[in-house]
Amino acid sequence: MLYNNDKEEISMLKEVLTVAKVAKKSSLFLGGVAFGTLGLKILASKEAKKGYSKALAKAYKLKDELDASVSVVKQHGDDVLQDAKYLYEQEKKEEQLDSLIGE
Repeated sequence: MLYNNDKEEISMLKEVLTVAKVAKKSSLFLGGVAFGTLGLKILASKEAKKGYSKALAKAYKLKDELDASVSVVKQHGDDVLQDAKYLYEQEKKEEQLDSLIGE
């Protein structure tokens, strides 16, 4: 059987654990607020803006290069399609001639 003193100690330990949990949550929250505030200052700094501008400029350059590559591929595809149509028409004409000659 627990004595009164032991019950008090257990009760105090429970309270300490509860306070520790609250303190942990509070410190995490406050740390997040501090990190967010610092993050906003860093994001709004001139150095960061220059970095964003450079990154976006590189992204635009990459987009232009990709568009040029796509354009070349389309041109080659159109050439192949025209060649295929021409060959098809030639074969069709030959088949018509063969069927006329065969009659």
